[in-house]
Amino acid sequence: METLEQALRKLPLFAEVPSEVFPILLTGAIEMTYQAKEIIIGEGESPSGLYILLDGTAKLYKSSPDGKEQTLFVLNSGEPFCLCSTFRKKPFPVTAAAPTTCRVVSITKQAFFTAAEKDNAFLFSILLKVSERLRDAMELAGTLSLQEVPQRIATFITKLESENDSSENQQNVRLPMSHKELAKVIGATPEALSRTLKRMSDKGMIAIEGRNVHILDRERLEQCAEMGL
Repeated sequence: METLEQALRKLPLFAEVPSEVFPILLTGAIEMTYQAKEIIIGEGESPSGLYILLDGTAKLYKSSPDGKEQTLFVLNSGEPFCLCSTFRKKPFPVTAAAPTTCRVVSITKQAFFTAAEKDNAFLFSILLKVSERLRDAMELAGTLSLQEVPQRIATFITKLESENDSSENQQNVRLPMSHKELAKVIGATPEALSRTLKRMSDKGMIAIEGRNVHILDRERLEQCAEMGL
């Protein structure tokens, strides 16, 4: 059976951590498994430290008193969360939940900062993640406030395509979530999402097969991201 150290070593965030520093992290590490729809950390709670997703998916979202949700981030294997709460003694500002069964490891703040003091490269990689998350949050705020639904969808697909490492499949992307969850990410109703995807398909921009999106006309898709349908 794979050990926790072996599982963490596979993740880019920990790949370069020196062997003498790793035991420090492990002394404060606890592995946990969450079932689909289970809450990992609730909004307003105080996390014990840094959390890292080992496998599966997790989502960070805000909810209103009437039950409306706005998904902020969908996390995949290897991604950390509770970054701000690790550096500051503040409650967790969102809710972290498991859309699917997932494994998570938490590392106490004491173990994290002790390891960071001994390995500046590890601390730098964490700060890089903080800056990336901040950039994504700013982009999301701009998208939700300034763009209509077709622009939001086109922007999401083109960004996903640009992050695709496979040159062989650069015309195809796979949505990392269900259409229902995607609607929450872009701030639309599921019905509005379905109607817009159909319109984009009818106009020959994309073809949809479940979660698979085939980009048929990248130029028109990019125009849609800028100006809408």
